[in-house]
Amino acid sequence: MKRVVITFLLLLFCGRAYAANYAKIELRDIQGMFGGQELTLRENGEVITSIVKPFKNRLYEKRYSGRLNFSETVAALDLPLLVRYKETPREGMPDESRPTICVVMKTGTVLNYAKWAEESEEHFDRVYKRLLKLVRSKTGRLVYSGYWSGSSK
Repeated sequence: MKRVVITFLLLLFCGRAYAANYAKIELRDIQGMFGGQELTLRENGEVITSIVKPFKNRLYEKRYSGRLNFSETVAALDLPLLVRYKETPREGMPDESRPTICVVMKTGTVLNYAKWAEESEEHFDRVYKRLLKLVRSKTGRLVYSGYWSGSSK
């Protein structure tokens, strides 16, 4: 029991210290023909997610807005994995999506990590899957449901 409590306290403390460097985390993964998802997580805990799907020859969006514990969420994402990611420069295939993870530091530095959907890269993919899990949790309340008008970025 002691070991579990100590481990929890260490993770909680380290997570808060770790999250102190970040101002915003974004996932941009909407392909103009097939849809996808977007997520914005701000340091104040505000989270906005969008899920876009084809519907009657157009794209239909459901957007949610809510709050999460920023420190815990950022710690669970394990963002330092992205430092090891090396993008393979190449031309995209027709209709291939290119998910992008954007990390904004408190210093103002913006770090963009992008990968073509047909590629596999363990460091990017781990963080990407964790962000997708957040999107699919549909945190908060539905704030918009209607046709997608284009990327919010």
